Amino acid sequence: MRHLYRILSVAIVVAVLGGSFGLAATASAQAPTATVNTGALNIRSGPGIGYGVVFSVYRGVSMTLLARNGDASWVRISLDNGVQGWVNSSYIATSYPLYSLPLDGSGGPVAAITGTVTSWALNVRTGPGIGYARVTAIANGTTWTLLARTADSSWVKLLLSSGGTGWVNASYLRLSGAITTLPVEGGVVPTPTPPPTAYRTHVVQAGENLFRIALRYGVSMWDIAKLNHIIDLRLIYAGQVLLIP
Repeated sequence: MRHLYRILSVAIVVAVLGGSFGLAATASAQAPTATVNTGALNIRSGPGIGYGVVFSVYRGVSMTLLARNGDASWVRISLDNGVQGWVNSSYIATSYPLYSLPLDGSGGPVAAITGTVTSWALNVRTGPGIGYARVTAIANGTTWTLLARTADSSWVKLLLSSGGTGWVNASYLRLSGAITTLPVEGGVVPTPTPPPTAYRTHVVQAGENLFRIALRYGVSMWDIAKLNHIIDLRLIYAGQVLLIP
C-alpha cells in the first residue's frame, strides 16, 4: 500500500511540474508586442523613410515585434490583419528591449532621392496641386529630400527642415535619381476655375464725368475706362450704363 502511495505521489509531482514547464514554454513562446504612441504611424516596406508606405496605423494599435535594424531605430512588425512592415521605433511603446530582437539586415536604408530648386522661389503646398494651400516657399539652389510622388510624377512630396512635409511641382527641381523610384502617394487636385466677376453698375447722370464717378466708388477712372472700353475719358453720356470694378 505504501508503495502505491509513493507511485501516486511521484505521478502527481511529475504532472504538476510538467504543467508548470508547459505554461513557461507557452509564455516564452509569446512574441513581444508594442503599441503606437503617436497620432498616426506609417508602416513602410523597409527600415527608412526612403521606403514606400504600405499601411498606416493609429494611436493605441497593438503590433507584434519581429526584428530590428542595426541600431534598433527601426523595427519590423506584424499586425493582426497580416500586414508586415517596418516602423520607426521612436513612435511605439514597449517594455521589451529592442536590442533583444533578432537583427534583420535584409534592407538597409535606401539612398534618398533629393531635389534641388531650379526656380527663383518654389511654393510648397499642403497637397499635390495649386488648389492646395501654400505652406512656405523654398529658395533657389536649396536641396531637399524627396519622399513620394503623384502617379504622373508631376508633383513630389519633400521633407522640410522643420520636420514637416509638403508638395512641390517637380518641374522646378533637379533630381539626384529617377523619380519613378519614389513611392506613389496622393492625386493631383485640378486647378480651381475662378467664378465670374460680378461688377457693380452705374447709370451716368447729366453733368457727371468719369473723375467724379471714380471718386464716388473709390476706384481709378482709368480702371473704369479700361473695363468699359472707353478710349476718350471725356466721351460719356447721360443714361450710359458703366461697369464699376
